[in-house]
Amino acid sequence: MSEPAQQVSEQASPARDAQLRRAAESLSERKRSRRTDDWRSRNRDSALTYWARDRGLTRSIFRTVAVAEAFSWAALLVGMYFKWIADTSEVGVQVFGPIHGTMFLIYCVVTLATASVFEWHPKVTLLALAAAVPPFATWFFERWALRHGHLADRAPEPVRQ
Repeated sequence: MSEPAQQVSEQASPARDAQLRRAAESLSERKRSRRTDDWRSRNRDSALTYWARDRGLTRSIFRTVAVAEAFSWAALLVGMYFKWIADTSEVGVQVFGPIHGTMFLIYCVVTLATASVFEWHPKVTLLALAAAVPPFATWFFERWALRHGHLADRAPEPVRQ
């Protein structure tokens, strides 16, 4: 290449590089803002939030925790029977009291996460949290929520081309 042509190409190079950089950034921004199921192309979702937003996994965790909380209530009630009614031993309450307390807190946290994922109305969320207080109500709430579609998958959105 001749000397003057090389100087012209060197002068045009920074402007061309800036133009190419802007075009690449614009293309990548359009690609990231497009709706897709691939977590790597999203702006707001990382891999962790992608898996946390999986409705099937969230539903399974909620159901498991709701049933476990109900069973811990049952075990605590048996322990309370032996402590207060049969007047034999306090071991049941000493063992199952902390277990039930832990399950209660786990249920509350999982309920708030599930409410976020399934976009529950605040009244449904409060009902789910209130269900942790009476014995076995978490299991009944879980069955009710499943029957009324509060734990259902929403229709998939069409992928735009």
